[in-house]
Amino acid sequence: MPKDNSLEPVKLPMAIRFNERPTTRFLNNLESIDVQLIESPTLNDLRNYLVPFLEATWSDDMFDSNFMTVQEKDAKIIECLKGRALPTALETVNLVFSISGISLQEVTHILRYRNASFAADCSGDKWWTHKDALVPNSIQKSDEFNERYESLVEQSKQLYCDMINSRKISIMDARYILPRCLSTFYFMRMSLKDCIHFIIQRIDKQIQPETDNIIAYQMYLNLLERFAVMNGMIDIHQPSKFYMSMARSGRATNLYFPDEDSDKFDWNEDDFIYQCRRDEMNGTNPEATNLFTKIMREYEGFIAAQEAYNEISLLAEHEDSLD
Repeated sequence: MPKDNSLEPVKLPMAIRFNERPTTRFLNNLESIDVQLIESPTLNDLRNYLVPFLEATWSDDMFDSNFMTVQEKDAKIIECLKGRALPTALETVNLVFSISGISLQEVTHILRYRNASFAADCSGDKWWTHKDALVPNSIQKSDEFNERYESLVEQSKQLYCDMINSRKISIMDARYILPRCLSTFYFMRMSLKDCIHFIIQRIDKQIQPETDNIIAYQMYLNLLERFAVMNGMIDIHQPSKFYMSMARSGRATNLYFPDEDSDKFDWNEDDFIYQCRRDEMNGTNPEATNLFTKIMREYEGFIAAQEAYNEISLLAEHEDSLD
């Protein structure tokens, strides 16, 4: 079709950022993570449809279970969560999470989970001029390395902007220079069944990185806040069974000594790349401490508090339903 410059130009969906100077905030990569459950059924929804789904095999009428008490319905849901009822029922529970404050490193880990669908914060369709940069605690606690780290990030973002501003290099091409540490966000949809599986995978402190652990803790806390019947379904201190079974096989990337939760097998110090536990890799500064352990303890407290609240809340609901 012919060019017609008399047409009103379309308004593009992204902000146009030619000639803007890049800005960068440097944030801790654990403290930046924010996982939110933004869409899901309620517990009452599960009582109304999931219980009939579970009871279909034995019901004379499709909705016989509507005559159950709230406590009886919750017991059925809990049995399902524990794997003692029709497991496909949990596939009907649709969850949508927002996950922000993560780097492209975490993105690669999330995308490996094939039983989920995603919407991405793309780098080819908009400028990443003002993206935050995420820094692991051990690098932040290593002054000489942290200074070089920040300098390289700022140089790469300046080069990125300079190339785009030339109007001869596209955003698509200029983004190749961007570092993996820039903060991004994703939306992630999966069933409750797959979410539980994802969390159990990602709480593994021996194989998964600290960031994956934090994402898993936040996901579990979101589930507890939405579904009081989730109490006790996941133990964030469960041993890493795969790590324990593979550490002496010669077919595993043994990075660190086992931590307290997984130190349940015989091992040799020389089996591992680093001669220490993960929580001892804290940078070169003499006063450096482990941030992950502090955050993990905080989530232990958040989970315990939510479970205590859930217990009281469920008890009150069950009593009210009998009045």
